Amino acid sequence: MKHRLLMSTLLAALYMLAAPAHALNTAEVEPQTLKEYAFTLNAHAGKFQWQQLWKATRTAGYFQDNSQTYFTVPTAQVPDLVSTVLSDATNVTPFASTRATYRYDFATKVGVVNKVAVTALCVDVDWRTLPDGTDVEDGSAMKTVSLLLAKPCP
Repeated sequence: MKHRLLMSTLLAALYMLAAPAHALNTAEVEPQTLKEYAFTLNAHAGKFQWQQLWKATRTAGYFQDNSQTYFTVPTAQVPDLVSTVLSDATNVTPFASTRATYRYDFATKVGVVNKVAVTALCVDVDWRTLPDGTDVEDGSAMKTVSLLLAKPCP
């Protein structure tokens, strides 16, 4: 019995270590492809994914005007702004092997960063659950992708 438990634990650990090797490595994907993934994610993300994004953004204090970084637009407008970022990002920057920051520069002020008004909004996305080579239009594959954080950015 101990042998089975040990083998199961060992196999689970090996699987956990091997899984990231099959995940989308954002540093190795063309920026345009990352933008296309974000476009599809925006169209197919589920309620839970959006709830997680808003929870993390709220926890970070970005909806409170006494924070170092915060939104100045009405809270009700932020979802539409985030949707614009994902649908039409002007810039995408990979980080932490499976993550990317999507940025869009708006014509008007959207927030404050360190007491400076900013017009850009950034959205962090974690693509670790998306297998490398997934078709950019595969909406069903987007159901497990993590929307991490939305924030005004310099």
